[in-house]
Amino acid sequence: MDLAILLVYIGLFIITLILGFASIKYFITMWKFKNRKKDGSEDNNFKRFD
Repeated sequence: MDLAILLVYIGLFIITLILGFASIKYFITMWKFKNRKKDGSEDNNFKRFD
């Protein structure tokens, strides 16, 4: 019984790590997008948002 609970906790911890890493990557990308140069020279880096 204790082993099953431990495995559930480990699984949830791994899922949380993956989601946290994805969120941080998304936040950094959006921060760069928000602070990009106004002349459009960096817009090639953000084609996926169009």
